[in-house]
Amino acid sequence: SSGINAEYGEYPEGCTDSLLKQKMKMSPSKLVAVINKLLTSDKVDLKTQGSIIIYQLKAESTSAGSTVSTKGMNQEEKIVLKIIEESGNKGIWVKDIRFKSNLQLTQLNKVLKVLESKKAIKSVRPVNDSKKKVYMLYDSKPDSSLTGGAWYNQSDFETEFVDILGRQVLTFLQRQRAHAEVTHSDPMAAQRNMMVDIKQVKNFISQLGISKVELEEEEVKQILESLVFDGFVCRTYMLGEGGKRITFYRAIKHQPLTSGLSRVPCGVCPLLSQCTPGGQVSPNSCVYMKEWLMF
Repeated sequence: SSGINAEYGEYPEGCTDSLLKQKMKMSPSKLVAVINKLLTSDKVDLKTQGSIIIYQLKAESTSAGSTVSTKGMNQEEKIVLKIIEESGNKGIWVKDIRFKSNLQLTQLNKVLKVLESKKAIKSVRPVNDSKKKVYMLYDSKPDSSLTGGAWYNQSDFETEFVDILGRQVLTFLQRQRAHAEVTHSDPMAAQRNMMVDIKQVKNFISQLGISKVELEEEEVKQILESLVFDGFVCRTYMLGEGGKRITFYRAIKHQPLTSGLSRVPCGVCPLLSQCTPGGQVSPNSCVYMKEWLMF
């Protein structure tokens, strides 16, 4: 195996099967035996580039960078484990594992069962296709695109839970608005103080204690955006520290459905032609404009 180690050392990025066969003067069966020995002793790592398998010598001071111990695993198990590890928490289909590993389906299924029995990997069924399953490392937390996040229990959408959260969040925003209107006479100041960001809403939901799991900010945003879509909430953007854009939300007062122009006081005002800043009829002193700004 010292000869193979030397070859690996000459190619820090790794060697393919075909390259090793060209460089090493030994029979294919002996070459396979030596490679298996190096894999079992954890001296060589496996990588894949499409359907090509690459062997790479490990640095003595490291352990492959893998989060799972590969000691005692044969070559096929290490190849499959590496492919699954590279897929992250979104997992990988059997079809893709088979393509990257070049293993026959029957052999691949055996390897997957062995890795599952060792608790090195696990299978997850996506909510959008429960007949199929993807594989990922055993300790990985599945991505919300697979589980549906907090809105799903197994494969069932929690309609009642989502509705309750939506009503609670709307009530929270309406209370924020009412408090701002009472404590601030200036319409612009009131409007600023009735706005809340996603983190504030997330903290409110956590304090309610009605969710079995802690919601991610993206899930809280989904609730708020549904309220925006339904016409109960308005979305506003403001610049925070470092020029970062922050999204704020506030409850709105419902008015009869009209055109955008007719909602502005100026659009239906009979004195519009006489209205000028500083004049007898002025937007600065218009009570209707002040009420509209409170919208």
